[in-house]
Amino acid sequence: MTEIERTLTDTLSVLERELRQAQEVQGTIQASQQNALATHLNTLNHLQEQINSILIQQHGFSQHLKRLTIVYKKLKLLLNRLNDIIDRRQDP
Repeated sequence: MTEIERTLTDTLSVLERELRQAQEVQGTIQASQQNALATHLNTLNHLQEQINSILIQQHGFSQHLKRLTIVYKKLKLLLNRLNDIIDRRQDP
């Protein structure tokens, strides 16, 4: 083997080793990113479930508020009538 062949072989060996190391690092990074993405996906799913639950609660509260508003209006009308009756009784 000539000096040039030996140098080329050594250089190729070094490059091959560096390439393998870079691939291992990239594989580790990719696995880490996949884990992070999976965690984020789980978090997003959990948040979506919470949002859906809140929307359901909000709808229930809205319906309850509508019923309370109706009761308030009826009570206000009755209170006005009662005040009118009391005012008429107090007038001589």
